[in-house]
Amino acid sequence: MQRQYNAVPLEEAAVEAASPAGGGLIKDLLALSKAKVVSLLVFTGIVGELLAPSVTRHWAGALAGLAGIALAGGAGGVINQLIEPGLDQTMRRTRRRPLANGRISRGGGMLFAGVLLAAAVIVLAVWTNPLTLALTLGGTVGYGIVYTLYLKPNTPWNIVWGGIAGALPPLIGWTAVGDPIAAMPLVLVGLVFLWTPAHFWPLALCCREDYANACIPMLPVTHGVERTRREVVNYAVATLAISLAPAALGAGPLYGVVAAVAGTWYLLLTLRLKRMPESKAMDLYARHVFKASINYLFILFAALVVGHMTVLTGWVTW
Repeated sequence: MQRQYNAVPLEEAAVEAASPAGGGLIKDLLALSKAKVVSLLVFTGIVGELLAPSVTRHWAGALAGLAGIALAGGAGGVINQLIEPGLDQTMRRTRRRPLANGRISRGGGMLFAGVLLAAAVIVLAVWTNPLTLALTLGGTVGYGIVYTLYLKPNTPWNIVWGGIAGALPPLIGWTAVGDPIAAMPLVLVGLVFLWTPAHFWPLALCCREDYANACIPMLPVTHGVERTRREVVNYAVATLAISLAPAALGAGPLYGVVAAVAGTWYLLLTLRLKRMPESKAMDLYARHVFKASINYLFILFAALVVGHMTVLTGWVTW
């Protein structure tokens, strides 16, 4: 019999933690806006700005771009939870969210989302440019509405296509300082896009029973553990391959070495995950791989900045 799936919540990155019951209002608002997830978006946006040629001439646009990413990203997180608060209650990992357990009312959540989104539009419209505003709003709509309403409940590849919205901040940071779209920010978008499934599916593996009980069509539920582990390895390989491209686009040889070493390290983690027998130990290791993937992305983007600076200062010639 074919399983029927309904739209239910997905904790798309466990860099987000549930807010404890009875927490203060500020803590609840941060949880509602998925502040920890947003911080990762802002970080990749910062790197996009620092690599842009015009960043030193457009600090106002740079700061406004980061504020816009944070505000619009927070609004997307609130919209995501507004759409499915009742469904959040069915998941162990989301049922303590502020909207799900009633610490914040639906009206309060709508007001908060509206304020965040309006502030993002004003900041970006005044201090950046129409392209940056359009990209930022596209990311918010892509995650808050397209992903939540259509992708998540209907396809096991939801995290792949939904990852496009989360991959935009490096490009948004680049355009915020007034530079036209170029190869470097597009490669960074592709890098985050390919990294996202390799990052999230290990978490989905160790939480597959929870997803199955909630009828969320995550890949481990619809295609099984073996297929999911193969896909994690495939996307880790693809991420490693594309991560080497920035070395030829101005990030320099130092970045290339770091990317090769870090990518190989993460690929080896995914290969070990693939070989493990299905067990509690595998579940625990899958969570370890998930956490390692966050460190992997941080290493790549930090190395991008350092490598780029070594080229600019002449420490390393290319």
